Amino acid sequence: MKRDLAGALRVFAEGIKNDPSNVVNYSGTVAAMAVLGKPAAERVKALELYPDLDRMPISLVYELALNRAEEGNYKGAIDLFQNRFFGSEEGGINVRQVWVEVKSQQALGSARSGHCEEALATAKTLGSPVPGFSFTQNGLEPLLNSARTNYLLGEVSSTCGQKEEADRRYRLSAQATDTSDVVWAWASAKMLGSYDPALWRERLSAALSQAEANALTSANQGWWVYSVGVLQLALGREVQGKASLRESLLLPDNRMSYHFSRLAMEGATPR
Repeated sequence: MKRDLAGALRVFAEGIKNDPSNVVNYSGTVAAMAVLGKPAAERVKALELYPDLDRMPISLVYELALNRAEEGNYKGAIDLFQNRFFGSEEGGINVRQVWVEVKSQQALGSARSGHCEEALATAKTLGSPVPGFSFTQNGLEPLLNSARTNYLLGEVSSTCGQKEEADRRYRLSAQATDTSDVVWAWASAKMLGSYDPALWRERLSAALSQAEANALTSANQGWWVYSVGVLQLALGREVQGKASLRESLLLPDNRMSYHFSRLAMEGATPR
């Protein structure tokens, strides 16, 4: 609350020593580290201090999986889904959202590192059931059809020379109209031939106004402050955007807002 992040980090570290099973010590540590710009590898080490990873609370399992994906350890992230029961949503997050995000990041990471065969195979099977992971049997379709997923898989296809598939993904993403999807629709439209800068700037500005209003009234404040941040970045308001993203990390995690804010702060969100 005082914005003394280094001091908070020291207190959380002491808390982990004295009360190693307290979830708040770990979620607080990860949030403070992210605002301070600590790399994903350090955040992973902090989360792995939890005394029994097999019995780790689901909210921390999700956080560890996402942080491992952020550091490029996709196998380590996927391993966390094995032999666990995933119940109802935790902070507006369900296991399918985390799974699709980890696999999308895996495909993107493979494409960016030149491993296109692996990247395209991961993208193609993203919605396929995986033996032993019962949650992959159904419920993935809405996530696979989201503006963000289509944009990311469009980038995978484009990077790997699959222009037709990339354009198909970008066209789907560009059609999105929800306030929190406008950044991805705008970024996708820029990849296509009929991009109108003035029209899209107007749409981004309208979405920003709506997101700011939602951030004041919604129970999912962390998500909407994140959305405000990426819209500000898209409009070229760099300082404001980064300030909003830092602020979202000091609010409760909603809909993976911590993960998305970290990616955006590191430059992984369209500008």
